[in-house]
Amino acid sequence: MLEQPGTGLDVIEQEGNREVSQFLDDRARSRLKAIVDDGTPPNTKAAYASDMRYFWSWASAIGWTDEPVLPVPVEIVVRFITDHMDGLDDDVEDDLIARGAKAHRGPLAISTIDRRVSTLSSFHRVKGLPNPCADPGIVKLMSKSRKAAARRGYRPRKKKAVIKSVLDAMIETTQENRLIDIRDRALMLFGWASGGRRRSEIASAVIDSLEEVEGNYVYHMGITKTNQEGADIPVPISGRAAIALREWLVASGIKRGPLFRTVDRHGNLSVGAMNDKTVARIIKARVRKAGFDPATFSGHSLRSGFLTEAGIQNVNLLEAMKMSLHKTVQVASGYHQSGGILHNEAASMLDDDPDRQAA
Repeated sequence: MLEQPGTGLDVIEQEGNREVSQFLDDRARSRLKAIVDDGTPPNTKAAYASDMRYFWSWASAIGWTDEPVLPVPVEIVVRFITDHMDGLDDDVEDDLIARGAKAHRGPLAISTIDRRVSTLSSFHRVKGLPNPCADPGIVKLMSKSRKAAARRGYRPRKKKAVIKSVLDAMIETTQENRLIDIRDRALMLFGWASGGRRRSEIASAVIDSLEEVEGNYVYHMGITKTNQEGADIPVPISGRAAIALREWLVASGIKRGPLFRTVDRHGNLSVGAMNDKTVARIIKARVRKAGFDPATFSGHSLRSGFLTEAGIQNVNLLEAMKMSLHKTVQVASGYHQSGGILHNEAASMLDDDPDRQAA
């Protein structure tokens, strides 16, 4: 079975002194592997495994090899990039679809090609093998490919943000006040008002991390995408969001365990937590009921909506980031600037402004 890249186990062994590495017996190796596995986010491991499965399926479909061959020759990486930039041959694409490696016909986005080449690079690096993806020719080819994709009209397909007006319309669809409506209202307001939580963070929220403070709540964030060591980071849940959350806790009777759970068509509550895909389905369902196109929104729309609305309302970016927990201004500012773009004073220079003329 092909090992996933990025386990770290072989890197630690390769970098260690050979005389010392003899003390890594089977028991120590087993413990080391468990630590590294537990320290790697599940989504990261799943993405790596999926990308490598696709690469080896493609390698088989073009007739190069049915078994992993390492290191992968530079020429094969060139073929992988060019095949996917210009479109796969019909027989290769049919083969990949039949294997379940590709969902449907059509070219891959340059971002997908880029990610799969990066995964292949990581795979070689952690095994201490010559890395074909670090070859200057491959680096230059990927740079040219990104530029070519842009000139061919490729644009990243960003989903729409759930700004406040959209969120209000979604909340309006929960007025029947069935248990599922009360849950969805609390879930959406919790996810949005606590800083734009990721769908995985909403799904993994637990009562034990919730603290009531003067009629509002503080939620103590644990492990997140940007907080892998699980440091305690509190975020506030106040106003409408706190009221909706309290209504959900009373109606559901939840005292411990997962905060948000599935509700069946008979109104029965599950014992375990919902998963992140369920969170995304709830958001898209409420978007549709509110009269918007669900295909243009995603489970990430609550998160992007929080920062976009912060821009619309001229809320300081750094204050918003304290709640969203973004680590870099570059990522957060993209959403914030899209919301505040019309506040740019330079955009109104053509308009008559007595104050500006007086100055």
